Amino acid sequence: MTLLTAAQREECIARMKAAWNALPTEEQARLKPMLDEAHGQLGDYLKTGQLAQPRFRPLLRLKSFLIGDWDGHNQRLLQQSGEAGRGGVGPRGEILGTGKFQEFDPFWELLSGTVWLENLLHKHPFPPGAPNPVLIPDVVTIAMVSDFGTGNFGAGDSPSTKISKFIPRLNPHITIHLGDVYYAGTSAEQSSRFTSIWPRGSFGSFALNSNHDMYCGGGPYFNEVVGGPVFNTYQSPYSFFALENSNWMIIGLDSAYHADVLTLYLDGSLGDSAQLPFLRSLAQRAAQENKKVILLTHHNGIPETGIQSPIPLRLSTEVSSAFEGTVPPAYWFWGHVHAGIAYKPLANGTLCRCIGHGALPWGFANELQNDARVAWFETCSANDPENKLRVLNGFAVLQLDGPNLAETFYDEDGRVAWTPEGGDPRNCPPEGLLTL
Repeated sequence: MTLLTAAQREECIARMKAAWNALPTEEQARLKPMLDEAHGQLGDYLKTGQLAQPRFRPLLRLKSFLIGDWDGHNQRLLQQSGEAGRGGVGPRGEILGTGKFQEFDPFWELLSGTVWLENLLHKHPFPPGAPNPVLIPDVVTIAMVSDFGTGNFGAGDSPSTKISKFIPRLNPHITIHLGDVYYAGTSAEQSSRFTSIWPRGSFGSFALNSNHDMYCGGGPYFNEVVGGPVFNTYQSPYSFFALENSNWMIIGLDSAYHADVLTLYLDGSLGDSAQLPFLRSLAQRAAQENKKVILLTHHNGIPETGIQSPIPLRLSTEVSSAFEGTVPPAYWFWGHVHAGIAYKPLANGTLCRCIGHGALPWGFANELQNDARVAWFETCSANDPENKLRVLNGFAVLQLDGPNLAETFYDEDGRVAWTPEGGDPRNCPPEGLLTL
């Protein structure tokens, strides 16, 4: 069970309160409505058993820690949800339990919230300039996984460990992480939960920035990931990159650094940085040279359900502006949402994919079941004796061969989970995933 020792709890709470008290009064005033809203949602869940989709997920219990009623809330959550997820699965697939990396894992708010408050006014400098595109072979295999940084947990191999062992069997030339090392992207977490088990590509590896990597201000990501031996060959010092060959251009963007720190970097943005002119220039050249673009970000470009809202997400608006007057991306891959999803083409033809199911436990997302915009999403039970509500985690592989692209989703057990041509060959029934 994911329980804090008394010493761990008191140390973190003391740090959290010190960080809160060190904030200027105006910053506290800006944060208070968010804390109140999240605290109210938690209270409603404890009363009704229904959790509204939280806007500020990592803040659900932050106010509880700050005002000293953590013990009461935690005991009620243990009684109502428990480690095994007795509260069931939310509509987005979130497992309503207190186990490791589940929705009410006490480390989410305590560790993430503490580190975020400590670094609220401090960020690693964004490197100036922009990288040159990296030339890659015309025939190349690329393995991509997101939200992978959990390290090993539980009795057996965790999903990220299983995936790290399987990817090398596919002999990828390039491996790419689309971001998120948990809980807060600290130095210790980057090392033990990410870089030490990352499956390197024979050509090279790349890593995007993310909201969790920014909770500690981004320093460990920039200094130890991008600047470290696993990823620095082609990427250092930048958090964005471009790869190209005769037919394709793959553009990875940092959607986290310029996101709003006050909303915990949850909504992606490229901000006023070199990335927009970088993206615009590459989009124009790709159109001129008849190359197709594959876009990579950590944050999602459309809502999880695929519904195009009247007001597009900020990241989507920024990307659209960069491609104005040119050919839109052929593909857009992202993580952030902890599900494996393949969407039907957008109105502009772009094929969107979510590969945020690289490691975190997630359940059957019933809001996707009847969504006309969703071509496939992961529904297969992981048959995990420690977490019976969990569906399989996984990753995606692209095989480029001249102008041709083959796309395959794999699950954590190494099976083909979905292809555009063959669908899901496993034929996993969704029945039984919503209840214990």
